[in-house]
Amino acid sequence: MTALDQLADLWPVFGLLIQTPRLRLRLPREDDLGELARSARTIAATGEPQLHLPWMYQPSPDMERQFFQRYWRALAHWNPESWHLPLAIYLDGRPIGIQDMWASDFARVRSVGTGSWVTRSEQGHGYGTEARLAVLELAFGHLGAEEACTEYLDGNHASEQVSRKLGYTGNGQHLVYREDTGRTTEYRLRLDRRTWQQNHDGTTAVITGLTPCLAMFGLNRERDQEH
Repeated sequence: MTALDQLADLWPVFGLLIQTPRLRLRLPREDDLGELARSARTIAATGEPQLHLPWMYQPSPDMERQFFQRYWRALAHWNPESWHLPLAIYLDGRPIGIQDMWASDFARVRSVGTGSWVTRSEQGHGYGTEARLAVLELAFGHLGAEEACTEYLDGNHASEQVSRKLGYTGNGQHLVYREDTGRTTEYRLRLDRRTWQQNHDGTTAVITGLTPCLAMFGLNRERDQEH
C-alpha cells in the first residue's frame, strides 16, 4: 500500500476524491498547505470586499500559521455529529483554493454550510462555480442533504452571483464587525433539495472513495441509499 492508501485506510476522508471536467477536490496534503496559505493572500484586489475571515489578512507568518491551524483543527475536531471538510481545489495538479463544507448533527438535520475561495490569479474562469457544484453534488446527490446554506459580505457581488446562479435564495441577514471595514452586513442564502433537483441536469462530477467515509459523516450505507 502507498502512504496515502494507508492513511485513507485509517482516516477515510483522505481517500475521498471529487473530479470535475477541470478540477480535482480532495483534502490537501501537508506539502500543499504552504502554497495554499500563500495563495490565500491574493483573493481580492485592493478595494474589493474581502472574505469574512480576518485571520487571512494578518501579517506573515501569523496568517500562514492560522491557516495551518484552521486546517488541522478541522481534522482534529472531526466527529460524526460535527464535521468540517476543507477540500483543496486542484487545477492541473496545483492547489488554487479551498472549498469547505461543514455540518452539525447532519444525520438528523441534513443541512450543510459551504464556503470557498479561489486565488486571485485563477478567478474569472468559473472554477469557483465548478467547485461549488462539486460539493453540492456530494451533499445532495450522495449524502442526502435537504439544504445547503452560505453567506456573503455586503458588496461581494461575485460571491452572490455564483450562489444565485445555482438557485440559492435569500435567507436573512445580520450585522458583523471587521477590523478592516468596521460594521457591515452579512447576507445568508439557502438552496433546498427541491430547487437543486429542478436545476440539476445531470452531474459531471465523479465522486470516488465515499463509501468508507459515510460513518464519518454520521451516516451508514443503508441510510445513504434511502436518500
